[in-house]
Amino acid sequence: MLQRYGLIALLFIAFPNNVSAGYLDENPDEVFATVYERLGALPLRAARDPYVWLRLEELKREPCDQKSIGDLALALDKLGFRREAADGLYKFVLNCGAPLTALHHSIDIYLKLTDYPRAVEVADEFMRRAPSNHDAHYLRGVALQGAGDFQRALVDYADAVELFGADKRGISSRLFLRMAEVYAALNRFCEATTPINMWVSFDPAARDTSRTQKIIADYEAQGHCVSSKEFQKESYPLRGQKNVVTVKAEVNGVRGLFVLDTGASYVTLKSAFADRARIPQTGTSEIGMTTANGLVRAKLSKADKVRLGKLEATNVPVTVANVDEKSFGVGVDGLLGMSFLSRFDVQMAAGSIEVRTRRAKQ
Repeated sequence: MLQRYGLIALLFIAFPNNVSAGYLDENPDEVFATVYERLGALPLRAARDPYVWLRLEELKREPCDQKSIGDLALALDKLGFRREAADGLYKFVLNCGAPLTALHHSIDIYLKLTDYPRAVEVADEFMRRAPSNHDAHYLRGVALQGAGDFQRALVDYADAVELFGADKRGISSRLFLRMAEVYAALNRFCEATTPINMWVSFDPAARDTSRTQKIIADYEAQGHCVSSKEFQKESYPLRGQKNVVTVKAEVNGVRGLFVLDTGASYVTLKSAFADRARIPQTGTSEIGMTTANGLVRAKLSKADKVRLGKLEATNVPVTVANVDEKSFGVGVDGLLGMSFLSRFDVQMAAGSIEVRTRRAKQ
């Protein structure tokens, strides 16, 4: 008799009072037909888990309960029903309109399942709902890279960098490493050095290491890239309250006037100057660029050579923007940004800005 009462007590301990016996004997396909219609059906073994059953009951009562769908997805993931978790999160947002974190979680799961086409589909929805979200661009870039659509992945990575904000030191190295991998997958090894150089330039004291230099050197070797190791430097005085520095530089041998801008991710050219410098603009992709007049679309392309005084770089990613005079200033042909400057050390001191050859770590 005591053993019998002990068993009953254990059952009450094992399962909370608000869990009915339905998870043992009722048919979940019938009980949760309305939930399954919105989120997709679950395998019987998953639905009969008491914790999952509770979450399904909650979603039956409150179809758009965000906490319940989050808890359900975590439980399904833990039980090994990852695809069902990802599907449910995606369909929940389609039906309820929120939260965006559910789309983020869904994409993460599909990426772990190596289902890149489905991850791209969900990321497209994320982008549609939050076009200025840098995480949405990054996640879609990862999915597109996995699917082998490297050109589109490159654009999303570039947009993610641009949308991050002014202080880009907080961007994970993963983004720049993936961006370099995409360039390499497109057989553009010399351009693959640019994302790594850019990441280093945000905090050179901590990031200019033998490891990062080896990554850059490996890409240069694969692309047979030409890079001068001879030490050179150029210095320019800072003028005005905003310390705006304009410089004469050459792009593909064409001389122009540029704002030296360490806050610009790319060398950015006005379309008229790009035409004169014979920058390819057909068959290129567009990325978002931040200007004085807000976010504009610009064509992502490449300059064979950019020269600033005695400093020179080849295979430099550039953007071409169809903007008016107000964007860069009267008579200015564009911005000399980090896709060029990150190849060098840039220092500001004693009322001037100095650009010099980066010395190799010993």
